[in-house]
Amino acid sequence: MSETTSHDLVVIGAGAAGLSAALEGLKAGLSTAWLEAQMFGGLILNVNELEGEIEGSGAELSSTWMSDAMDLGGENLEGVVSGIEREGEVLVVVSDAGRHRAQAVIVASGAALKKLGVPGEAELEYKGVSHCADCDGPMFQGQDVVVVGGGDSALQSAMVLSRFCRRVHLVHRGSSFRAKPYWVDAVQAAGNVQVHWNSEVSEVLGTAGVEGARVNGEVVPCTGFLAFIGLEPATEFLPAVIARDERGALFAAEGMETAMPGVFAAGIARSGCGGSLADAVADGQAAARAAIARLAGTKA
Repeated sequence: MSETTSHDLVVIGAGAAGLSAALEGLKAGLSTAWLEAQMFGGLILNVNELEGEIEGSGAELSSTWMSDAMDLGGENLEGVVSGIEREGEVLVVVSDAGRHRAQAVIVASGAALKKLGVPGEAELEYKGVSHCADCDGPMFQGQDVVVVGGGDSALQSAMVLSRFCRRVHLVHRGSSFRAKPYWVDAVQAAGNVQVHWNSEVSEVLGTAGVEGARVNGEVVPCTGFLAFIGLEPATEFLPAVIARDERGALFAAEGMETAMPGVFAAGIARSGCGGSLADAVADGQAAARAAIARLAGTKA
């Protein structure tokens, strides 16, 4: 049933940046709500072992953030956002759950994994085509899988899968990895990870499930297929007045505010944000502080 809600701050997205922004707003005394189309936690939810400035389990960290936000009085508005409108001085976030009025909005909608766009990839989604090594690794016990990519996510996923699979075929279109040295060393030391340099996948094969991948014209038999070739910011629902870069990430001024007054950007959805978890958390907090300052000025 459609409803209308009113809050000081509405955050779009409940990943690291979104929940960090919501917590910052709640601590400042703002009535705060957030919308998330999928599971809270975003891309880190399915990472069992985070590495970098923030360590631990992605699932546990996400649960802690969500619990803290709820305890502070935040409201979880489950729904898929389709746009942002303006009603006089008030912003309205439109979703399939209703219309959500706000004095300020933070877009922390995150990003989705890029697809290769090759035949068979979409058709075999959830039939061997996976996006989470931690979640689905046990499904491929004793089998062969193909992982595509040369960055941290691809190599980390290959190492997770190496604990379950007979062989992991790591396909990279370049001649060297972009990943951190730690993951490069781990892959090179793994006895069951086979690297395919200067290689590309042109097709995922199978009918009821993945049966192979065509790599440089040759069929590599496998039952699992995972591609980690980058991210696409989830910003397609926003009005055209909010400018984007070539990837679709939102341009924002130093104060994190976009070209639409009262709408701020944070995390991977913001152009220029770093790719680490710590960057996302800092971005969410900074956007919330900017929104808090703007509202204080408006109320004054």
